[in-house]
Amino acid sequence: MLSIFISGVTGRVGKILLSKIIQEPDLNVAGGSSNITNVSIGEDLGIFNGTEPLDIKITSSIENKENIDAIIDFSVSKNSINLLRFASANNIPTLVGTTGFTKIELEELIELANNFPLLIAPNTSIGIVLIQRMLESISSELSLFSIPKIYERHHKRKKDTPSGTALDLAKKLSLLGSYSDEIEIKSERSGDSAGEHKITLKRENELIEISHIALDRSLFSDGAIEAVKWISNKTSGLYTMNDIYSS
Repeated sequence: MLSIFISGVTGRVGKILLSKIIQEPDLNVAGGSSNITNVSIGEDLGIFNGTEPLDIKITSSIENKENIDAIIDFSVSKNSINLLRFASANNIPTLVGTTGFTKIELEELIELANNFPLLIAPNTSIGIVLIQRMLESISSELSLFSIPKIYERHHKRKKDTPSGTALDLAKKLSLLGSYSDEIEIKSERSGDSAGEHKITLKRENELIEISHIALDRSLFSDGAIEAVKWISNKTSGLYTMNDIYSS
């Protein structure tokens, strides 16, 4: 039985994660946290989920390491750094789906990973992993096209622009194509989109588009659960979703 603490439990993905973990027989809810100003602080996680009480209240942070086997974080970058310091000090395997980290925060994150297993996943879907694999398979042909462009769309309340997934794809393309200029990312924030990413490769008389559309946010929670199960028995170090599907 793997006991998981959910950071960002009141968020869009956090709510789905809570429900799925409660339902899975080999998983257990160790706790859940949200922003200190959230109205659900102090509420029982089971009641919050609309099921039987769990006798575990929503907190503003992890209060102790007892009964926590792993952590899933879908909160905000400022909260994530404090969470990762705790996980590092207590050697708790952690999956971070949070995006929007600053350069300084990323540097600290990489340093902290020396002390515990940390999986950074701007996107926890297998579809994005497969797109990265596709790009790797055509890396020698990228020079035949002009510098790629990336389009991404998310719901209107998403704070970071561009998205972490778009930045990750741009980094991947830059490394594979050795481009001298920065890859253009066009971002849109509208409606309730769960996430859409499209890469465009263009030549004089042809155009290739590689796209991924998240049809439901449950795909992110499903991917996060698979990822945290995978990292729960790994040694200290920094991991990505690509490591899961290549092992």
